[in-house]
Amino acid sequence: MRARRLRPERPWQEHAQLYRDLFSEPAVAAALWPGQPLDRAAARAAEILAGDIEHWQKCSFGPWVFFEIATGVFVGRGGLCRTAVAGRECVQVLYAVRPDAWGRGYATDMAALAVARARELRLAEVVGLTAAGNHASRRVLEKTGMCLRERVERAGLPHLMGRLRTVL
Repeated sequence: MRARRLRPERPWQEHAQLYRDLFSEPAVAAALWPGQPLDRAAARAAEILAGDIEHWQKCSFGPWVFFEIATGVFVGRGGLCRTAVAGRECVQVLYAVRPDAWGRGYATDMAALAVARARELRLAEVVGLTAAGNHASRRVLEKTGMCLRERVERAGLPHLMGRLRTVL
């Protein structure tokens, strides 16, 4: 990973506008929820923030909000989250970046920090999911060491899933 350029921060209710702005972006919504209408974006953002805050309270880890160290500008949300995939409990690596910051490696940095945190927590494995057609997201997960061979359905859509052992 390149020199650290992102500052992760635990999410709080004070980040509500950042979540609304991020998840209301049509390009972000299309990447995360292909084919779903944008009209629920504000409600979805509030649900995601509430879930992130609750996740931290229950698990003592979770998704972060990320700010660029040099400028203090909000870049996106990423980290770790307990979830169920194909009926199996697991910990997922997450990332969502503002579209005006795409292509700069921020998602890769977020994913790398999430994997490093999983290792610190001594989690046995993390998974990564991406919509089957999202090649940029696929590349992010591959850079963390995942090989996306499994196909799963998520929100009624085909996704690719990779696994990474984090405790050797």
